[in-house]
Amino acid sequence: MWSRAMPSLRPPQSIRGRLLGLLLLALAGTWLAIAFLTYRDTHRGIDTLLDAHLQQAAHLLVTQAGHELDEGRDLEEVELEEDEEPSPYRTAVAFQVRRADDGVLLLRSANAPNAPLAGTTKGFSDSITGGTHWRVYTAADQEHELVFHVAENHATREAIARKVAWRTLAPLFVALPLFGMLVWWVVGRALRPLERLADELAGRSPTDLRPVRAGPLPLELVGLVERLDALLQRIRDSLDSERRFTSHAAHELRTPVAAMRAQTEVALGTDDASVRDAALRQSVQACDRMSRLVTQLLVLARADDTTAPLASSPCRLDVLAEQVLADVASDELADGVNLSLDAPAAVGVEGDPALLEALVRNLAENAVRHGGPGANVRVAVTARNGNALLAVEDDGPGVSPEVLDQLGRRFFRGPETRASGSGLGLSIVLRIAELHGGSVRFGSGDGGRGFMAEVTLPEAG
Repeated sequence: MWSRAMPSLRPPQSIRGRLLGLLLLALAGTWLAIAFLTYRDTHRGIDTLLDAHLQQAAHLLVTQAGHELDEGRDLEEVELEEDEEPSPYRTAVAFQVRRADDGVLLLRSANAPNAPLAGTTKGFSDSITGGTHWRVYTAADQEHELVFHVAENHATREAIARKVAWRTLAPLFVALPLFGMLVWWVVGRALRPLERLADELAGRSPTDLRPVRAGPLPLELVGLVERLDALLQRIRDSLDSERRFTSHAAHELRTPVAAMRAQTEVALGTDDASVRDAALRQSVQACDRMSRLVTQLLVLARADDTTAPLASSPCRLDVLAEQVLADVASDELADGVNLSLDAPAAVGVEGDPALLEALVRNLAENAVRHGGPGANVRVAVTARNGNALLAVEDDGPGVSPEVLDQLGRRFFRGPETRASGSGLGLSIVLRIAELHGGSVRFGSGDGGRGFMAEVTLPEAG
């Protein structure tokens, strides 16, 4: 049994939804942090304010009680004045007055318990007396040896603090949905250029490869659109190249087919054996030419196939050259041509052996075909500076400097070329060298005579 991993069926998430989600999540987190800090600081502020109020009330009580005692009035007459209209933020203050030496209760407010609210230590403290949690401030009158406890119900203080804190937070509750709507509007406006770009591309036909025109774009999209335009340009160039390739291939194939048909008709329509034999030989030559063209087209198609991985393995470039020269020497085209190989040492390269063999073969056949009868064709394989060098040189008529720059174009044949061919051999050499990370240089042979092609490939370790 075998299984294949299935592609994820999770629907794609929109940029708008993701961006809104992240921004709203960050906004909600920030809002919660601000709300917590605001509530805590407001609560602490109210506690501090109420403590100050409690301390002030204690000092007033001490001052008033001492004044009454100095005048000889009874302490029971001391009272704290209350507001006629109670405030929602008003606390009911309870107090006790005790003797410092024995703690006897001398005076208390109606809402204060009989039990001591706190000890004799001056300052703030918390206590639970009579089942009530009190916040107490203790003050002393050293002259009259009295201790004053002024207290507030802790629950009342807490209720006031919470009320003030929640009222402080009220604007934040209103601001949160407003900020959410503002974020939604800003995200929509920021993504509008992206929507225009998507609409512009969606409205195009598959053959419309013009540069993208989506109006003013933010800086972040300019680079994307430039790369998209560059991709469209490469696709246009590729399609144009394929159309030219198809047109030239059809033209090159039509010529040998037409010649083969014409010679076959001549052979069928004549009774002369010599004419018939000559016509059949011409037909065979046309078949050979078409076979070479088809072979070159197949090699070029394989070299141009970017989807298929390059079959890379170590191979000996000098051995490949020796095998290719042995095959070329047995060809009829090599009759009268002197072939020589100069490979003093083993030279290894990494690559596709079939493509590298096609590279060497095309260079050798090109030199044999254009060198002419009696030409000397020399193939040299050497290593230099970490590179493998393959040089193929002939002493034929050579190529004019004006034509050198155009060599390697597909289906290009120089105006002075008399040998048969399709104009694909050197373009195949260039493509194979490019696939293997190498380069090709064309020039004249030794002494400025003939033609020389030098291929540089990375040498295998």
